[in-house]
Amino acid sequence: MVFDQAADLGPHLNLLRSARETPTVAVVSPQADRSRIKRLEAVGVTVLEAGGLPQALSLLRAQGIASLLVEGGAQLAGALVAAGLVDRYYWIQAPVWLGEGGIPALPGLPGGSLDQAERWRVVERKPLGDDTLLVLDRP
Repeated sequence: MVFDQAADLGPHLNLLRSARETPTVAVVSPQADRSRIKRLEAVGVTVLEAGGLPQALSLLRAQGIASLLVEGGAQLAGALVAAGLVDRYYWIQAPVWLGEGGIPALPGLPGGSLDQAERWRVVERKPLGDDTLLVLDRP
């Protein structure tokens, strides 16, 4: 499953080359280019058009998908958390300080005061070499 608003997945990707053997779903914006959508469908990708993440998850539920493990970039993670669509978050932390030039872990979250910030419950902490896995549940 791929969230790709623009339906811009390149034909060179293994994901697309194996779409007929491995069920592959792309969630795209209703404004995505029709020729790109047709290209995805031609290689066996099921394309779902959604106007936002809540609608996308509703469409997936209608397809029988009740749970997702999302491995994505910061933009997708931030959007899912900000929309209240995440129940459990697996966060791998590295002891590296990138400073102001770094990419925020969860861009798009609304700012607020510390006393109003949503508090998640730590379920697990686990060392992964020099990194740490932190598993959090939404309250």
